[in-house]
Amino acid sequence: MRSDHEPDVSKAADKLAKLRAQADKYATPLAEAEAALAVAQEAEAARQADRAAEYDRAFAASWRERAQQASDADKANRERFAELLAEEPWFMAYMESRAERYKREKIMHAAQRAQSANGQSVTVPEPRMYDLRLVDDLIETVERMAVEIGEHYAEELDAKRTAYIEATE
Repeated sequence: MRSDHEPDVSKAADKLAKLRAQADKYATPLAEAEAALAVAQEAEAARQADRAAEYDRAFAASWRERAQQASDADKANRERFAELLAEEPWFMAYMESRAERYKREKIMHAAQRAQSANGQSVTVPEPRMYDLRLVDDLIETVERMAVEIGEHYAEELDAKRTAYIEATE
């Protein structure tokens, strides 16, 4: 005797058979779609590889011109840097301080030479130049900022290359 709560085996078997028939109906189109996708992906990968090679050939052919442009820009920017520094009061004060240190060094050398020329014992000590931390801080700041700009430029180059490779035209 079967209760109302027990599953009907024949109904479950019928349902399973219907679902298998539906799955079989879609299995072939699904396999065909998967195969078409694989072919399209392969073709796209080959196309992108060809474009990558084309881009790399063009870049390799133009690197000297690009490097020269960067070198010319570097020279112009260094000249502009020196001009702008000369306009900065803090830089002029730093430069004048360093100039006074060099003057002191020249005075001490002249005094040593004068003592020696007069037959005196040389009592003037050797001059000492003290590097200021400001210069190190400036160099570190410039290098850090330059690296950031260089990294940004590298990202732009990579993005241009990727955009070129992935273009559909």
